[in-house]
Amino acid sequence: MRTSSGPESFLQHFSRFATAISVVGVSLLAFAGPLEAQIVYHSAHITIDDGVYNLDLNGDGVTDFTIDSHAEGKCSIPEDGGFGILSVTPSSSGNGAIVGPLTKGDEIGPDQGFAEGELQLAEYMIAEYPRGCGLDWTGPWFGANVNYVAKGYLGLSFQLNGETRYGWAELTVRVPIHLANGKPGVSATLTGYAYETTPGKAITASDKTGD
Repeated sequence: MRTSSGPESFLQHFSRFATAISVVGVSLLAFAGPLEAQIVYHSAHITIDDGVYNLDLNGDGVTDFTIDSHAEGKCSIPEDGGFGILSVTPSSSGNGAIVGPLTKGDEIGPDQGFAEGELQLAEYMIAEYPRGCGLDWTGPWFGANVNYVAKGYLGLSFQLNGETRYGWAELTVRVPIHLANGKPGVSATLTGYAYETTPGKAITASDKTGD
């Protein structure tokens, strides 16, 4: 008597084939190992000049840091002077910054200390003196700088889905004699920023690829 090789036999063969494919798939995943870390980089050319810029590192619509250029007064009669301040402020609890300025290759990660609150990068002051306007500038981004221009990186840590990620922002900071409105001020240009997608993984200042 011949045995039928109808639908039941076909289903049995198909079941064995599907099981084999599943086993191969699991094996390939095991060999693949964990996903590699990835750095997300954005080029920019944003001037912050007597105003505030809201920096959203990962593009989720939530401000992670504010960069603020604030100016008051001006050096002209009857004014007796004024000042301009450039600062960065973490916008959420758990976010922090390293003011630096950091240089290319500096590590930004769990081994570094990050500060919270409003953090001053530079302050520029002018005052009315008998022979005209005097000027002075202070803050970590200037010190002995005599060219009125400082370039460097901020180190950044921020919270995403309850986990800490690290990134950087590149700034060119200038101390003009006065802004277009006559106020003394500190102008900053944001030229790029990046973050490491893997929670807790360090990044280095200027790194765009993770290589």
